[in-house]
Amino acid sequence: MNSIIILIFVLVVVSVYFIVQYKSNFEKRLVYHTSRLLSSERREYIKGAERYIKKASVVIGLFISFPLMVICAFLLADVGIPIIFLLLIFLITIECLAIYLLYRILKRNIKNQQALLEQMSDSDFRLLQSVQKELFLFKYFPPFILCKDKLYLFVSLTVEEIDPTTIKEVCFVYARGGRVIVHIKSIKSIRITMYRNIYPLLVEIIEKYNPNAQIKTLK
Repeated sequence: MNSIIILIFVLVVVSVYFIVQYKSNFEKRLVYHTSRLLSSERREYIKGAERYIKKASVVIGLFISFPLMVICAFLLADVGIPIIFLLLIFLITIECLAIYLLYRILKRNIKNQQALLEQMSDSDFRLLQSVQKELFLFKYFPPFILCKDKLYLFVSLTVEEIDPTTIKEVCFVYARGGRVIVHIKSIKSIRITMYRNIYPLLVEIIEKYNPNAQIKTLK
């Protein structure tokens, strides 16, 4: 039992390390990026996002971990106290790692957004605010951002940069929870998930830069 717990713990720690250290091509370019002063409105956006991710990391981490502790407590009711104590310590450690990992992932997203906020025009920022208004609970995590005539898609742990003039086709399939899985065909194909009410804003951007693109519309 002890060896299994140790093995799982080591695997979790190693996984957390590699996820935290991973950098997309966009993030690698940020190493050479010189920070610029943000306007008061854009600074407030970043401050709001930083407050949000601190609360979200703790709440989501506890929400996921607490049921696991309760289940283990019932399943191990007949096991000795030392084993239960060891497992509780293990679960608490996993919970802390989960909260830390979630925070780092969300923080990375905000850092990438800040780099784009420093460069984008006022009209690009207004578009970002329009997207933000449609996201409700996830208002600081837009699936895409337009900056200096480039479209940036936030896909999992990566940020994909696309020239919207090269987009040839956009289609989607409906998913649960009011979402759509969007398939964008450009120089390379990219899949990204977003809420249905955000999709028309993406279509508007693509039609602006490439009116000839084949785009599937919502029903």
